Amino acid sequence: MTDARVPTEVELVYELMPCNAMRVAQEAVTKDKHPCAYFREWGTYNSYDYAKPGAPLERGINQKCNYVGRAALLPEMLSGCRKTPILAVGINPNLPGWWEKTRSWVSPLFDDYKQYAHYFRYREISKLAIPLDDYTNFGGPPLPSPFDDAELNVPAGAEGQRAIPIEEQAQGMYRAYQGILDDFAKEMGWNDHALVVGEDLAYANMVACPSAKWTTVKNPDDPKLPPMTTKQRNGIIDECFDERQYFLRQLFQSLPSVILVFSQSTANALIGALKGRFSMGNPQVNEPVTKLIERDIRILYGEAGGNVLDAVVLFAPHPTGDPANWKIARPKFMQRMAQLGASGRLTLNPETKHLARTQGSCVFCTMLEIGKCDYINEIRPLETPPHLRAAAAPSEAPDKPLQNALLESFTADLQRDRTNWDLADDAVNTDTAKTED
Repeated sequence: MTDARVPTEVELVYELMPCNAMRVAQEAVTKDKHPCAYFREWGTYNSYDYAKPGAPLERGINQKCNYVGRAALLPEMLSGCRKTPILAVGINPNLPGWWEKTRSWVSPLFDDYKQYAHYFRYREISKLAIPLDDYTNFGGPPLPSPFDDAELNVPAGAEGQRAIPIEEQAQGMYRAYQGILDDFAKEMGWNDHALVVGEDLAYANMVACPSAKWTTVKNPDDPKLPPMTTKQRNGIIDECFDERQYFLRQLFQSLPSVILVFSQSTANALIGALKGRFSMGNPQVNEPVTKLIERDIRILYGEAGGNVLDAVVLFAPHPTGDPANWKIARPKFMQRMAQLGASGRLTLNPETKHLARTQGSCVFCTMLEIGKCDYINEIRPLETPPHLRAAAAPSEAPDKPLQNALLESFTADLQRDRTNWDLADDAVNTDTAKTED
């Protein structure tokens, strides 16, 4: 949080998009590479850019696209509305192009900050792919290699742009999120609603850069898969989670009232990283999520304007990584969701037909000029200062000093123990859905 005049949600766009490139290319020359350079060991993937400059005028990611070759993936930021009351948390983003089944999927490679912001605001449940027949016609191999940098043979048009057909491919976990929202609305008896992923449930990761696995262990069944060293893993967590605080800064701007944590791996990572900050429920690292789902567990953000700011944290098995246990746990999970609705923690705004927004200001869409704010009548600063006749013009970042103070207090004595990350490894728990879907 470097500038009190720039809202956190906007500042993160300008910091996150170039972050890995800077850690790889603009670090001082030393004997060891920067820990975050590890993500380049995953190779390069077929990438696209939007055909028109600037942020698209329409919502969604299904825009006219040009093929731009192979590249490493950009770091990811929170997907969805910054003030949605429900946030699902993962360890780090997936890497679809790694797998044979999703070999025709393409990844965004924007050089425009507004396009980057637009993409993550409106991604919802899908990513983009070249239709498989077109992929094959472009010379796409049946077994992709991230390490040969071989481009597709996409013909160039009159202006040199290589237009590609694209289609949306819904991801299994994101479909599960939508199923949760649909069933929650049924439980609440809300017939006239428009609950949807991206508007009523956002998702974010503790580490911003993607990989096909989060592991320090070699996989004999996939010898080309590059594991982290323990030193690299700890360095990545130091840099991304502890020092730059990308996840935590977004968390304290969004202030979701409900946090969803799926999988034992993610539970271990989050519980260990936030040890001492759970105000109720006292979850422990490696305590089974099938037990945690039974308890009222909360994180305390702090206080503002005389109001307590906190979040209920729901833990559960992973719907796509551990479907058998998720099927068993789902009724209890939905019961807990219904209780949150009945208690008033999650309420429906009949005017928008979406869940009521969380406390605090937000200018993400309007300041970045990527779309109108559908919730502008609900957005209010955490604390309204007294009106002064000679006061300066209202700040675009009225909450930032308070966000900074809350986060500083929250992280003041967090214990940076890395044993929880040993138990978050995909080689220890195989329930994270770091798979082809």
